[in-house]
Order: sequence, then structure tokens, then C-alpha cells
Amino acid sequence: MVNFSNDSVTTIAADLLAIPVDATLSSDALTAISEASNVDLAAAARDERFKGDAGATLLFRSLPGVAARRVVLVGTGTGELKRAGVAVARVARGVRAANVAINGAQRSAGDVGELVHGFGLGAYKFDRHLSPDEDTFAGFESLCVCGAPDAAAAVKDAMAVCDGVLLARDLSNESPNLLYPETLVRAAVEVASQYGFEHQVFNEDALVEKGFNLIVAVGKGSEHPPRLAHLIYRGAGEIKRRIALVGKGVTFDTGGYSIKPGASMLNMHCDMAGAAAVIGAAKAIGELQPAGVEVHFIVPSAENAIANNAYKPQDIFRGYGGQTVEIHNTDAEGRLLLADALAYAGEQNVDTIIDLATLTGACVVALGELTAGLFTNDDALAGSLLGAAKRASEDLWRMPLTAKLDPLLDTPNADMKNVGSRWGGAITAGLFLKRWVKLEAWAHMDIAGPAFAEKEGDFSSEGGTGYAVATLVEFVRTAT
Repeated sequence: MVNFSNDSVTTIAADLLAIPVDATLSSDALTAISEASNVDLAAAARDERFKGDAGATLLFRSLPGVAARRVVLVGTGTGELKRAGVAVARVARGVRAANVAINGAQRSAGDVGELVHGFGLGAYKFDRHLSPDEDTFAGFESLCVCGAPDAAAAVKDAMAVCDGVLLARDLSNESPNLLYPETLVRAAVEVASQYGFEHQVFNEDALVEKGFNLIVAVGKGSEHPPRLAHLIYRGAGEIKRRIALVGKGVTFDTGGYSIKPGASMLNMHCDMAGAAAVIGAAKAIGELQPAGVEVHFIVPSAENAIANNAYKPQDIFRGYGGQTVEIHNTDAEGRLLLADALAYAGEQNVDTIIDLATLTGACVVALGELTAGLFTNDDALAGSLLGAAKRASEDLWRMPLTAKLDPLLDTPNADMKNVGSRWGGAITAGLFLKRWVKLEAWAHMDIAGPAFAEKEGDFSSEGGTGYAVATLVEFVRTAT
């Protein structure tokens, strides 16, 4: 719960009071606390070699004349307010500060929003399955923003995006015995119902009837049948842009008969992070209500399991778009879900399609674990998405769709096979998806690297990161 106060920072009763500062260590709040406590905080910071670097913190306890139990200086670097907010939350959790205050005076409304957004990201912890004990932190009760009453609207918007990210994290982190196609789609429907979106769910029978044969094939071996959810948001006023967001929702990936080694199956519950990002973006957009835009959120979901009826290498299926695919690797299943969903998205009278997927290890080899790959032949769309990612503090890098590699997908037995050669695997995966899209304004985001973190990062805790939610929301909000 976020509230606002114009009281002096010396009188704010909080378990932890955060003062954001840069390298100059100049702040009216810092001066006021130093005078009230008779402790020169700037001098103490210099003695401790605190230089105001982004995310750096310095904690003071029980300062005389200051109502807050603890005061923390947090560095903003060259304007990295979101990172500073994350750092405050981590310090607060470490000292079990249930009630936190952040000084927002002398900051723009946008900067305050970034601080609060960062705090929300840093406060996140997926601990719903842990048994509590006497050392368990009971959680945050309140966040007070001091000296920035005009930032209320910016804070509300920032928290809407943050809540979307956290929903995506929750979905990505949930165990696969609890999150499977039906429950993933149920989460999407809950968002639709909350915000009044038009929505439709295709169960297994409907998928078979309508020819979503690739989605059905991937899900055949699981006791949890596949699903596809379609949510539609229509903003107020004249609709100027119509966008489809399509997210891969493989709730667990064994690799099928092209089975993964045991160690490689760990964290495969996060193979639906693309779908989680789309659902998280739907929640944020439902809260923000951008005008003049229509957004279709499409979530194809299946569990890639092994059974006597599971799909096999060299099976051939005709996808929703009418083309046939020969299976050469059952562990290249995500692109099959997306192929059907992309062909379906193309029927929705949209002008732009963006798909997201934890698609290839090859993209992680190319770009590392922190950066997603962007594949599109539309320069304007690439520029818009790269700009949105930069404003959202998410790493995105444009990759080529090398047409000379497209023949690697050819096979004499069907219109295409589902893998190319070993080399350029992220590119040939993108080229496979391109065959199912007729629009020029299409982009594919391979988020296999940044969707899951093995350890705590600048903005994320260990586990699902909610990557791409903020980028998608920023893109939609600026699309008109």
C-alpha cells in the first residue's frame, strides 16, 4: 500500500527511511536529518567510501532526533531511480522493515514513479510454498512517499506495470504440478474478467475441431490437455492501432521423445515465460486503460510430456495456417505452438504481431543470459520495440533474419520441418515462425536468456523475472 506525506523527513515514523542521493551527496532531506541528529551523514558516507553509485546503500541506525528507526542512503548513479528503488526494498527486507518511507522531494513525478516501481520489484519474493518459522519476514505493510504529492498519478501507473511484472513472475515460478495449460489459461481469464476484456478459451476439442493441430500434437502426451486463450482489450476513442501479443505457454518441457538430459529439465516449468509476459502485460494494460489501441493477447499452452500417444520425430501435421510440418525434433515444440497461434493472430484484423518465447538455447549462447533477441524485418517496428525496451530498463538486441538460412527448414516430405541445422538455431527458429505470418509488421522476441535468473539480478530475484512485460506495456502505450 502506497501513501503520501508532506511531513518533514525527520518526523516520518517508519521502520526504514530511504534517502536517494547521487555522487554529490546533496539533498535537502540529507541536510535536514544531519541537522536534527547532529550527525554529518555526507561526511560519514565519504568516510565509508559511499559514492552514490546506482543501487549502493549505506545504513544508519537510531539517529537522534529522527523518528525513523533506520535511515538508508541509496545511490541513484546517473539517474537509475528504478535500480535505487530495488536496493531500498532489499535493505528493507534484510532488516525486516514492514513500514518503509522513501524521500521523493526534489524529484520529478516520473522519477518518483521509477523509485516506487523499483521498490515493488525488489520487494518480490516467491515464498508461497515455504513453511514459516520465527525468522520469516511477515512482509511489507506500507510504503510512504515523502515530499512528492504531485507524483500520485505517476506512482499509480508505475505500480500498474510493476503488478503486471509480478504476476508474470508468479506464473513463471509456480510449480508444474500446479501450473499446467488449464490453470495458466485460467489466470488469463481472471485478468480478462477483472478488467472487462472480451475473451475466449479453446479447449482440446475446440482446438481439434478448428485445426490447431500443432498445438494439439505437442500436448498429446500429457494428462493435462492443451488450451488456447484469446483476450481482447479495446481502448476508449478511435482505434488507431491493433496489436496482437502472442506468448509461448509450454508449462513443462521434457523435450518429448527427443528427451532432455535430466539436469536440463530443471526450470523447464519456466518455459511458459512468454505466455506469462503476455498475461502480465494484459493486467497492466487493463489497469492503465490506454486509449486508441486494441490489443489481442493470445496464449497457446501445452505440456510437452512423454507417453505412448505423444508426438514423434517424423510425424507430419497440418497446422492452423494450412501448411504441413514434419517433426525432426520434439524438443523444438514451442515454435509449433506459436505457428498455430501466429496464423490465428493474423486473422484478427491486427496491424502488428509480436510473439514472445523462451525459444532457443542458441539465443542464450549468442547474447548471454541477460539479453533477449529481437527478430524482425520491419525497421520501424524494431526501432519502436528497442526504444520501449530501453525505457523499460530491459535488455533487447536486434538479430538478423538471414534469408539464406531459410532453405535449411525445407524437407521433401512436408512444407517444412521444425528445425534447421545446429548453426544459427535462433535465426532458423525465427524464420520458421516467419513462414506463418503474412504481416510485414511482425516481430519475434526470443527471451530464453533473461526470462529466468539463476541468482538475484539488478531488478529481479532468483527465478522467473517477468521479462518483457514492461517493454510490451511501454510499446502499447506509445503505439498510437
